[in-house]
Amino acid sequence: MSHPVQVSLRTHLLQPDWPGFDFIIFDCDSTLSTIEGIDELARQKGKFNEVKKMTDAAMEGEIHLQNVYDRRLELLNPTRAEIRALERQYRLTVVPDAPDIIKALKFFGKELFIVSGGLLAAVRPFGEWLGIPRQNIRAVDVRYNRLSGRWWDYQQDQWGQRPDVEYLDSEATPLIESQGKADVARDLLQSSAGRSLLIGDGMSDLAARPAVDLVVGFGGVITRQNVLNEAEVFVRCPTLAPLLPLALSGQQCQQEQDTPYNELFRKGWNLIETGEVLFRDDN
Repeated sequence: MSHPVQVSLRTHLLQPDWPGFDFIIFDCDSTLSTIEGIDELARQKGKFNEVKKMTDAAMEGEIHLQNVYDRRLELLNPTRAEIRALERQYRLTVVPDAPDIIKALKFFGKELFIVSGGLLAAVRPFGEWLGIPRQNIRAVDVRYNRLSGRWWDYQQDQWGQRPDVEYLDSEATPLIESQGKADVARDLLQSSAGRSLLIGDGMSDLAARPAVDLVVGFGGVITRQNVLNEAEVFVRCPTLAPLLPLALSGQQCQQEQDTPYNELFRKGWNLIETGEVLFRDDN
């Protein structure tokens, strides 16, 4: 990690000496997708309001994430099949321009990651569908109760993957803690030289600031007031298009007009210029 952004980022965008960012880390829920996976599980089980209150309180930083993570899953008791089905929901609710942004960032040589407090069995295939390498995706894996469901029916068991087994507990991972994304980001970036940016909607994303050069708050799905107040950069439009001009170096910005991503770049830059991206150092 190099030095945090302390000069006016808006002033330096598009300037030839602007270094841009080499590593881009995405949150998943309410950032790459318009849903919160755990809330969608709750909706299917008729417990949406109860679970959403806990999710929102954790994402706003009002309570510690670790205090509600297992509580929500124990309340819902999801099966392996129900968790896997979330991946289809993620695809159906992908945030506007997210697939093209990922293609564009890869085109410009950026290394991409997902670091999410969501459930790995849904987040990982969604991330791979978007084009992010499997080994660069971190989320929460869970264990299942082998004596749940039709445990006696060997025909249901395919390679040890019965779909009807129910949630038992989550793995031991920093991602179920409010400050955990910093630890995971450090682990992913420890052998990498370059500048890093993380984008996400919640206070758990802002907590990763010690491990990356810039955290961008994303309010395109939901605006969390604490994130809006504290983020150095906050995207409030319902698209990830501004991420492209934010991430590119000054030299890459000068070259983008000769690439397939010129229109996407111009869309993102126009949103920055029209105030859809807020810079705290402008205040």
